[in-house]
Amino acid sequence: MRQVRTAVSALALTIAAATLTAPGAAAVTSNAKTAAADAAVPVLPSEVRDYTWFNSKPKAGDEGKMHDGVVQHVARLIDAASPGATLSLTLYKFNRDEIVKALQRAAARKVVVRIVVDGDTVGNGWHQALKAIPSVTLVECDKRVSGASPTRGCMSNRIETKTLTERPVSHNKFMTVSSVQLVGGGTAKNVLYVSSANLDFYPAYESALTISHAGLYEKYFKYFNDLMRYGSSGEVNNNYGKDIKAGAHRLYTFPRKEAGRRSNPTSASNDPIVEILKNTTCAPSRRTEISLANFRIQRQAVVNELIAARKRGCRVRAVTGVGTLKAVKALARAMPVRICDGTVHMHEKFMLIRRGSETTVYAGSHNLTYRALRQNDENILALRNHAIYGPYDQRFNYLHNIVCKPLKPSSNVAPTMTVNDDEDTA
Repeated sequence: MRQVRTAVSALALTIAAATLTAPGAAAVTSNAKTAAADAAVPVLPSEVRDYTWFNSKPKAGDEGKMHDGVVQHVARLIDAASPGATLSLTLYKFNRDEIVKALQRAAARKVVVRIVVDGDTVGNGWHQALKAIPSVTLVECDKRVSGASPTRGCMSNRIETKTLTERPVSHNKFMTVSSVQLVGGGTAKNVLYVSSANLDFYPAYESALTISHAGLYEKYFKYFNDLMRYGSSGEVNNNYGKDIKAGAHRLYTFPRKEAGRRSNPTSASNDPIVEILKNTTCAPSRRTEISLANFRIQRQAVVNELIAARKRGCRVRAVTGVGTLKAVKALARAMPVRICDGTVHMHEKFMLIRRGSETTVYAGSHNLTYRALRQNDENILALRNHAIYGPYDQRFNYLHNIVCKPLKPSSNVAPTMTVNDDEDTA
């Protein structure tokens, strides 16, 4: 599988927040260090133009290094940000020292650094390290009092006694950079990074993409501004989600409330994945392919549409990371499903649709759960007839054919666990 070039040495499996380089320690103490701090480190053009990153099965004992490649990629993008550029980064689970140091360097050379963090981060050592970066704009989605539990995401505060019992989270994992320096001279504008992976040490199969696209950059930039606005003001919008066009491509945002006056979070209404699958026509001889790789498949309406598409003649394949949810068991009874749920989970969140020569990649932070649909800050990027379809198709085949095993729902006994779609340790 395609791997990111290793730019820094692998770190230890865990890094205590207390060992972070204090912002004061990063102060420049020599002219040479000042020059280094002021200069961006160029990246190869291939790392910002139709770039994909995937990890593969690790050697025993190396599971905690599975995010090293994507962390190094993000650190290189930050280090390449041009002086005066605007860098906007969302963080959910976060504990990587390399990213803090890269952001320190970016701020030192006058990059405009903006960060949105989920409320669960507030008050810990990583949050304090980010706050201490000079000139950074840091927005906490839940400005709770230290020691209190967070209660909302940036947009939503929706919690109910049934189905939506966990609090909303800001689950996004994307970054925009207005300008990065390139090896060989010149710059790349409107850089967008979107991933399934948090910047942490979670042992899981993950993917990431980075492209340069003015229209999509603009849409994600506006979405980031809205996250900042809601997080800063405390304003609530439990039905923020939108379908946003950028040429042939799309950005889908969340949360989305179901139609009707009565609360019914499990409704199929206002679910873009249900609509996408429902409107996917199936060409003869199974020439239409739907390939789904999603960590948690909980929404029964999505499963119903996958089964319906298969009955219409589509070739439908699915890979998941959790086999104990009722909906995924129903899917596995109707068609073969494969699962990676051992020492290394399958934490991917992408779907591929190919009909003849037409292709679409759907990627982002969105698990197929009710929380992701109705409560959380989430994004799905849809790229139509794009060059990254090929690498993502290869990735799916790697997961489906090589590393994941058949799911046998009749033999699965549900462990003691919640249906929390966002706890990466689950």
